[in-house]
Amino acid sequence: MNEIMSDRLPAPIESTAFQVGAATPGWREGIVVLAMVLAPVGLAIILTTAAGFALAGWQIVRGLPVDMPTRAEFQLLGMAFYVAGSWISVTAAWLWSSRRGLRRNVFIFRGLTWPALAASLAGFVIAMYGAPIATHWLSDIAGGNGPGKARIDFHGAHATAIYILLFVMTAPLCEEILYRGLLVAWLRRAGFGDPTIWLTGSLLFGANHILPLGLVWGTVMIGFGAILFAIRLRYSSLTPAWLTHFLFNAQPVLILPLIKRIAPAIHPGIFS
Repeated sequence: MNEIMSDRLPAPIESTAFQVGAATPGWREGIVVLAMVLAPVGLAIILTTAAGFALAGWQIVRGLPVDMPTRAEFQLLGMAFYVAGSWISVTAAWLWSSRRGLRRNVFIFRGLTWPALAASLAGFVIAMYGAPIATHWLSDIAGGNGPGKARIDFHGAHATAIYILLFVMTAPLCEEILYRGLLVAWLRRAGFGDPTIWLTGSLLFGANHILPLGLVWGTVMIGFGAILFAIRLRYSSLTPAWLTHFLFNAQPVLILPLIKRIAPAIHPGIFS
């Protein structure tokens, strides 16, 4: 927190230099941007499926009985591939945005102001208590078909390590760069206003979570994405949205155990 600045400083203004003399981006460029934003989930699914077929093929060629990994093992493998896909996409975003003079607007991390910090923590608290309530409510509407795909088995050090690597270290940083950095910068370059960016980005963020996490949790992620996009657009920085994202994803291994230990009466689970 040594970069927190006085709340009396003016809010940072994003660079608009790239707009001067720039041609209106075409649909091909939009497809490239969308591909980079959505690539981590797509790569994880493709690589996990390919790994399954490769394992089965190897066993058949060797004359062995086909013994496929369990669902939990496939889940961990998919999470590992998502980590790899995320960093591949961020690298591609760095190279692409550098060539088009957009890098400063894509990787727009700035020091936290006091208002931005307050908004970040408020967004986390809203998401922490709102997500369980929304999940429970949507599961009831879906006939009790809850977000089973979103459950992570923490039995075993390897599962916990992969969870921390993906959800705590990789996803908050990479998803902020891709969604709130790359996507926002390109949509602004294409002439869209902040309300449209907020709505489009939130829906896309939630929709891209449906395949790996299920319909209920993907729907909840639309609301969480709305919080993150609102914070990013308001403070012209990825830092406060990243902090909200990090705290939200760190709940199972950091926040919730702490609350359960020191203040169980305010544990989010009792409100769902």
